[in-house]
Amino acid sequence: MPATSAPSSRSLLGALLTCLTLTLLLSVGLAPAAQAHNTLISSSPKDGATLDALPEEVVLTFNDDVIEGGNGIVVTGPDGVDHAEGEISVDGPTASVALAPLSQPGEYTIEYRIVSADGHPLSDTLTFTLDESALPDPAEARPTAEAQPTAEEAETEPADSVEEEAATDLRSLAGPFAPVLGVLVAIGGIAVIAIIVIRLRRRSGSGE
Repeated sequence: MPATSAPSSRSLLGALLTCLTLTLLLSVGLAPAAQAHNTLISSSPKDGATLDALPEEVVLTFNDDVIEGGNGIVVTGPDGVDHAEGEISVDGPTASVALAPLSQPGEYTIEYRIVSADGHPLSDTLTFTLDESALPDPAEARPTAEAQPTAEEAETEPADSVEEEAATDLRSLAGPFAPVLGVLVAIGGIAVIAIIVIRLRRRSGSGE
């Protein structure tokens, strides 16, 4: 039988190096996929922006979906009050929350914590500045004062009102007796005419 030669040390070393190289390549290729967690890619308002108009909401967009539950967005102003209003809305990779009307200029802080689709939480802090020009003019917000009556109008108004009230009272009193008064006036008129006719006849008779 022919003698079989034992594997050379060079062959063993080459095989070992090949296995090591493949292992390194696989580990390098899989590491980014294992470590690629959710990250913020955009926000409205933008981080560090100065606004000349009042924002109505905060919108955060990530590179992966956000799951419902366990999310939080706090928007703190110069007054130390949280201006986020209502529940957080989640739509795919976007999380948003409405803002109460902002009333003070200055720096606002957005603190968020979301849970991505892979179950990992993500939190960070953003800022934006509200310029004073974004706030409404206080003069426009004040209601216009109603015109006050002049001294003459103030003096004449009571007299006019008294006359109107007196006329109303007379009409209200005469209302139920209006038919009777009409009859009495008619009878009185007839009586006056009759008296005048009688006197005229007497004068004409005495003249004859």
